[in-house]
Parts: sequence; C-alpha cells; structure tokens
Amino acid sequence: MRHLTKSRFTLALECPTKLAYLDDPRYANANRHNDFLMALAEGGHQVGALAKCLFPDGIEVDAQGHDAQVAQTMELLQRSEVLLFEAAIRVGNLFIRVDLLRKSESMLELYEVKAKGFDPSDHYSFIGKRNGFTSDMKSYLYDVAFQRYVLRQTFPDMTIRSHLVMPNKSAVCSTDGMAQKLRIVRNNGRVSIDIDPSLQDGASARELLSIISVDALLDRLVNEPLDLGRRFYSFKEGIEALSQSMDGEHFPPRLGVQCRSCEFRASPAEKAAGSLDGRMTCLKAIDPRRAHMAENGKATVFDLYRFRRTDMLVDEGKLLLQDVETEDLKFKTEDNKISSSHRQWLQVKEDGDAIKAPHIIERTLKGKLDSLIWPLHFIDFETSRPALPFHAGRRPYEQLLFQFSHHMIEADGSIRHQSQYLAEAGDGMPNFDTLRALKQALEGDNGSVLHWWDHERTVLKDVCDQLQAVQLGEVPDRDALITFIQSLLGTTDALGRLFDLGRLVENCAFFPGTGGSSSLKKVLPALLMGSEELRGRYLKPNYGAPGGILSLNFQGQAWIQLDLDGNVIDPYKLLGQRVDDPDLPDLEELEDDGATIANGGAAMVAYGLLQNDLLSVSDRKRLRAQLLRYCELDTLAMVMAWQGLQGVFADA
Repeated sequence: MRHLTKSRFTLALECPTKLAYLDDPRYANANRHNDFLMALAEGGHQVGALAKCLFPDGIEVDAQGHDAQVAQTMELLQRSEVLLFEAAIRVGNLFIRVDLLRKSESMLELYEVKAKGFDPSDHYSFIGKRNGFTSDMKSYLYDVAFQRYVLRQTFPDMTIRSHLVMPNKSAVCSTDGMAQKLRIVRNNGRVSIDIDPSLQDGASARELLSIISVDALLDRLVNEPLDLGRRFYSFKEGIEALSQSMDGEHFPPRLGVQCRSCEFRASPAEKAAGSLDGRMTCLKAIDPRRAHMAENGKATVFDLYRFRRTDMLVDEGKLLLQDVETEDLKFKTEDNKISSSHRQWLQVKEDGDAIKAPHIIERTLKGKLDSLIWPLHFIDFETSRPALPFHAGRRPYEQLLFQFSHHMIEADGSIRHQSQYLAEAGDGMPNFDTLRALKQALEGDNGSVLHWWDHERTVLKDVCDQLQAVQLGEVPDRDALITFIQSLLGTTDALGRLFDLGRLVENCAFFPGTGGSSSLKKVLPALLMGSEELRGRYLKPNYGAPGGILSLNFQGQAWIQLDLDGNVIDPYKLLGQRVDDPDLPDLEELEDDGATIANGGAAMVAYGLLQNDLLSVSDRKRLRAQLLRYCELDTLAMVMAWQGLQGVFADA
C-alpha cells in the first residue's frame, strides 16, 4: 500500500500528476539528489537537530519500517506526558512522521521544523499586504495542516495544537561555532547530526529558534479552496481524492504554469540512458501531435522567458512557441532596450528559424560600453547565508562574504587575473577581511568595476549595513570601509563605480540558444559559438602561460575545447566538480538548474564543508584550490563576455 505522506501531499499541491512519476524509477527526477547535499545546502538537518534540544527529554522513534514505527509511537503515547521525535502516525493510507510531538494529558502539540528564516517583527510573514497567504510560507502551512488533519482523524477526542519552528533571523547567536557544533556525519550518503553536548540543555535552541503557533492560520487556510495543480477541492475532499489515487487511478495531466519547473523532465543524456520524461508523457496525453514536435526540438510555451500567462495559452490549446502570436505576449517595443515581451517574441522567431543571429540594440550597448572608465575591473563574489551562524554575534541567514576573484583589463587591451581572496576557516566572520582585501585590490585607480546581475551590489549593501551596526572601536577602519562601499554603490549625488554587465545584456542583447536568458552561463556559450575571434583568443593553451594572460591558479590552460560534434564545451565543464566528493554528485548541475540552490550554491556548500571540519588536510587543500579556480573562471567568463560584446554589436 502506498501512503499519502506529507511530502507527497506537498508535491501534489504543485501537481497531483507528479505522484504517478515520483516512485517510478523509470522517470528522470531532478530532485532525486543526495541527502547529504541537501543537508549542506539548506541546513535543514542541523536546524532539526537543534530543535530537538528544545526538549532534552524527548524520545526518538527509531524502529525500522512503518508498522514498527507506528507501533512504537502508539505504545509511547500511552503515557500521560511524553515528547517524541519523529512520531509515526497512520490512519488508513495517510502516514506522517511528526518532527516533534508532545502529549500532555488530553492535548497533542505538533511542532514542524523548517530551515526557513523567520523575523518576528515582520507582520507580513504569513499574510501579505494584500491579505493573502505569502507564497513562500503557504506550503509550510499546508504541511502542518495535513499533519493536523491526520492527528485529528487518529485522535478525535484530543485537542491538537500546531506550531512551526524556524530560525529567528533577528536573534543574535552568543555561541561561537554554532553550526560546527551540529556536525554533519555521513554514512553511505545518509545524514545524521552529531550534537555537541554543550547544546543539549536547549539554551542555544531557545535563543535562535522561533516557535510560532499557527492554528489560527491553519483554520483560515483549510477553509480556502485547495488547489491541486489547477484542480480545486475543499481541504478534506482534496486529501480524500489524493488518498484514493495512491493505489488507484492516477490524476490525469492538466497542463499549466506548474509545468515550467517540472522536475520530471529528462535531459538528453538521461533520455539516451533510457530515462522517461514525465512532462513529455503529460504532453502526449493532452496533444500527441504537438508532443511529437516538442520531442523533435520545437520549443514549448513553458520555455518562454519570464512569461506570466502560461495558463492562458495552455487553456487556448497553444502548447508550442510556433502557436504564439504577438497579441498573446502583449507585444510592445521600447526605445533603447529590449522589452520583456520583445524578448519573448524573439524566442518565438528563433524557434521558427526566422532569427539566427543576435538581436542587438547597438546604439545603447555601444554607448554604455564606451562610457566605462579604464582600467576595467571584473569582480565576482562567493557568499553564504547559513541557517545557523558559524560565528558568535551573528544572526541566522546573515550574509557571509568569504571569497572574491578580480580580473583587470588595461586600456591597451592587456588582461590579467589581478587578485583573489578566500577566507580561512576558523578565522571568524570573514566579511570585513574580505572587504579589506577587495578595497586594497580596487583603490589604486577609479576604473569601472563590472559584475553580472545584482548579487555583488546586494552583498555590498548587506556588508555596509553590518558595518554601520558595529561600534567604531570594534572595527577601527569601519568608516573607511563604508566610504569604499559607497564609492562602488554610488550615492544620491554621484554614480558609483559598479557597472552591471548582465543587466546591460538583458536590456540590449538577445542571443539565440539562450532561451531568452541573460545568465552568464547561458550567454557565454552563445558568444563563444558565434564568435570565431573570441574562440581564437582562447583556443591555444596560453592562459597562465609565459607571454599569455597572467593567472593565479592556472598554467597553460586552453579554454576553448570542442566535443565530438564540433561544439564548444562549456568552460566550466573542464574543471570537473567544484566539490570533489563521492557523496556530492552533480553539484554544479544543481547550481546551473536552480533546482535546489542558486547563486553560487556549490561554493556555499564547499564553504560549509570547510567550516564543519569534515575534510582531511589534503582534501581541504584540494577544495580550496578548486574554489579559487572556479571563482577565477567566473571573472574570466565576464572578461570573455565583454570581449564578445565588443565584436557582436559591430556585426549587428
């Protein structure tokens, strides 16, 4: 018998058809990733372990198998007072494991632990300004609502109270090395947490975790229609329908915006290995002819870049880009930039082979590039927001800036990897030392500082706020560091040195083969494929070689290499895994796909590995070297993109 668990219920909120693919090993599943990786990426296991310290006398339900777990739970609940970890409750084919379940006479209190930051002062955490549930918290509330429903069905005569337990983003950690005291332990890819004895009294847990009573929120939520992938039920009817589908007839496909991020899509490599594509299975059930065309390379409406009316197109039977017309996109052009609807229309034209070359707003692109001040600096940051702080005096999910890379181009065209910084583990909070190193690297001139999209600007603002919150005596050069950040960000009276090259591309350039995206990891391969001159620059192994481009981490590297079909191999693929660990497969692909962690997720995981003392000396040395190599390539990729743009607008 298949059970409707809370994870399956949560998945069905996105699309109940996914339940047909979830347990079928024939289907590709982008979320079928290593448990250890997820623990490092999100901190969920560490937060869960810390939450257990709230109840030092708790008993772990550790039997093997559902039947034994339920039996152990029910036996322990015979006591008048008891606190259980991972209590197993089953009614019919509904089955839950409750993170923390406390019984007190005729009352049951469930506590669901989430590694999601919560600010008690934010009055709009759960209910937004428009009086609706916020999207990021709604799924968590549904998770608890499902558990409460199962408990009420199982114990109809008992009072049920429901809570969420989440890291308090406003709390200051008084314990140094908090995250390190919850050491992640691996055993054949499985995760457990070794809890330092100093945390067992629960003082740190009470300091850092918020316990939020959510019954009033759940009462409102369960009285709203339950949306199961564009199917609407009452809350109870929806659970009953899902329960019946576990061993009965699956939910038939119903296409919609949820298909855009479907995890059951198979990559070309997965298809070649025999994996099935769940989304294609759904398309075939709806429209076999268009599904056949999609299998043979025609793009679908789910591929439209940042399009918000996918449901409308699907309801009209428009599944392929070739079905889309300008009025569907509310197409309009803008002076001196590519509008969102224009970018989407360019995708449609590319799919119809009506556009093969880049579409460039030449005057704007050239004008912006010509306005840059020499020498040019290219920077990239690596950061982390750990759920539990690494350092005393910091807050959950506070910004950590631990690494940067820096390339320079002089006015004569000469290029060099000028500087880099990677904080040492155990040296305390890295932000201000990293910023000092960046200041030293950039303060020798007033040249433009290029980055790609918003990350670097956002991080600098966060670090500036951190500096302004400390006393001058704590950071003697505080004011000088703030002034340096302001010189980069700009003020109301003057522009700063930062220049967002990614946003410029978004506004001025569309490249075939990028899916409309302006991500550097999409744009760079398109530029390399389209520019013989750019390929020629990096075809020879002269990067880091005498007489070539100065590098701090490479010797004689050729960045342009071709596969058997003559296509340029993504330069990042030449480096291998950033984290060379058998328990962490496909970490770079996770970052690329954005399925689990985004914006430098692989570097974030690597930094967590360094901080948690999980590696031998040799493995630590090798990991630091890989972090430096990857970050150097990040800024070199921007240099390549800048060089490619110099040529492409002239050919537009």
